[in-house]
Amino acid sequence: MLNKKHKITLTALIVIVFIFGCFSRTVGVKQTDIKPLVGVFLSKHVRYQSMDQELSRRTMSNLLNFIDPGKYYFYKSDIAGFIAHENKLGEYIENGKYGLIFDYFALYKKRFDESMVLFNDLIKLDYDFNKDEYITVDREKIDYPANKAEMRERWRKNIKLQLLNYLTTVKDVNEAKEKLRNKYRLNKKRVDEIDESRMISTFVNAFSTALDPHSNYLTQEEHEDFMIQTKLKLEGIGVILRSEDGFALVESIIPGGAAAKLPAAIQLKPNDKIVAVAQKDGESIDVIDMDLRDVVNLIRGKSGTMVTLGIFRKADESQKPVRMQIPIVREEIKLEDRAAKSDIYIMKKGGKEVKIGYIKLPTFYLDFDAAQKNDPDGKSSSIDVIREINKLTNLDISAMVVDLRGNPGGALTEAVNVAGLFIDQGPVVKIVYHTQRTEVLSDDDPGIYYDGPLVVLIDRFSASASEIFAGAIKDYRRGIVVGPTATFGKGSVQEYNQLPSKKGAVKITTALFYQPGGTSNQLTGVAPDIIIPDISAAWDIGEEKLRYPLKWEKIPSAGFIPYRNYLNRAMIGTLQEQSKRRVAGMKEFTELNERIATLKKLIATKEISLKEESSIEKHKVRDMEKQLKRENNVRVIDIDNDLFLREAFNITAEYIERIQ
Repeated sequence: MLNKKHKITLTALIVIVFIFGCFSRTVGVKQTDIKPLVGVFLSKHVRYQSMDQELSRRTMSNLLNFIDPGKYYFYKSDIAGFIAHENKLGEYIENGKYGLIFDYFALYKKRFDESMVLFNDLIKLDYDFNKDEYITVDREKIDYPANKAEMRERWRKNIKLQLLNYLTTVKDVNEAKEKLRNKYRLNKKRVDEIDESRMISTFVNAFSTALDPHSNYLTQEEHEDFMIQTKLKLEGIGVILRSEDGFALVESIIPGGAAAKLPAAIQLKPNDKIVAVAQKDGESIDVIDMDLRDVVNLIRGKSGTMVTLGIFRKADESQKPVRMQIPIVREEIKLEDRAAKSDIYIMKKGGKEVKIGYIKLPTFYLDFDAAQKNDPDGKSSSIDVIREINKLTNLDISAMVVDLRGNPGGALTEAVNVAGLFIDQGPVVKIVYHTQRTEVLSDDDPGIYYDGPLVVLIDRFSASASEIFAGAIKDYRRGIVVGPTATFGKGSVQEYNQLPSKKGAVKITTALFYQPGGTSNQLTGVAPDIIIPDISAAWDIGEEKLRYPLKWEKIPSAGFIPYRNYLNRAMIGTLQEQSKRRVAGMKEFTELNERIATLKKLIATKEISLKEESSIEKHKVRDMEKQLKRENNVRVIDIDNDLFLREAFNITAEYIERIQ
């Protein structure tokens, strides 16, 4: 069923982004695909080779959680009916009996329609936002409603909470109610559109994520999105969209893309509403209330072809609303904002200027198709990092900082290649498969591409390939690892296989990886040598927080020799103490620590007040999340807004003094 030439080895945490590339519409999976797909997962998985009752129970639990995570639709009696089958899913798959899946979705659609009747009744009520009452947000702590009275009360509080959230951005409760009505009108449309393919893909993913958090089935659309991210290029118009109130809105324009090159008179702008899409010489299709994924499908196409967007632009106070027809010729676009970038920071230390090189690496990317064809124009993180190292060394830097904050991972081979730029020959990562077969991936290139002082920046959002790189640098004692916390803790390897007939792809966890010293970052992450406070520490996330994470046992070292001329325990201890004193004496860090403590408390809250002032607290969380996103997306040095980086440079400057 699988085409071997499409096999890819990955370590990334996958985040699907709606960026326009070229692909054909998926034909979707069918009932007859379930058993072969389950067989593919079980034949390759690192831990599970058969569908036992434990996997069956996990699959049922996942299915219930996927569809009704907030417990707003099913009753306790409904769940009891499904749980009666929880040990039998393996038997059903083996015998091709899938009636349970369709019964499940049929009941969900029925319960959803019932909840909309409830919603339409409850939205008419007058809500007292000064009344002191609470809603539990930890759904693991509450049961499904036992009867209609409990369901009604749950929906009443849910509606009140959502109105309270809208009141932070709209003028009054009537406008908030209208927005909420529109939201559920669209939700109803999406539920009605659930077809057999969607049901089957949901069930297959309920099974795959019962194996571990990172084994997944991807639809054809998700597969195409994933390929765009690994290649850092696409064929399309170069626009990122978001969905809001039934409209596809322009979120941003990709620099250098087709849309960015339009004449000023017909330039797309953020928040433009796309109301229609037409192909060359084709009829215009109304896309209002269309699912964002379907709008994306219409806009995507091959390089050199034309698409025309019908745009509605909201007016400001001095102008009337504008309707425009914007023709755009699709082209190949390189996503340079996700590529490695460098900068140089010059600071005064002991009356001298110290030049510190800085490389920001957002992901470990690789154009797999180009690599197979030996295409020199294909993108890869290792080639780009070499280019940036050359730029920096030509500027006579004294040290280098590699920033992996927010880097979710990527291609396994790229993590090895980039690590190899900073170490001499030797093992970088050890991979252990379910058969206990061990594979060591090494840097076989003699010599070090950059042999100066090195500092690696991490945070809780650094994962997978980032952890391979940081772990190797730490084990080799090649450089200092600096961060607010340990990394994410994803120490597993995924094999990626495209399925034939445009049925998507499968991503299967086939192995666990280990640092050269024989320990794995799985669950625990890579701990920093030196800790600097940062807002990212407020989020209590990580592999151990996910459902059904894999465990590991220590294995023998890969037989490497750590460096002795870069670091020692006493040096790290001294640098840590100096940093602690600086941080303690800075008002900005004192305020940051207070914000971190406040945010941790808000995030950990299991109950939310339904009084109006509680919405202000939720707004604080959103603002801090936006700030975190900005900090993680820094491409060049921004000392004024990046307090963590400022202190990292201080540590680097002191490291230079001690190593010389």
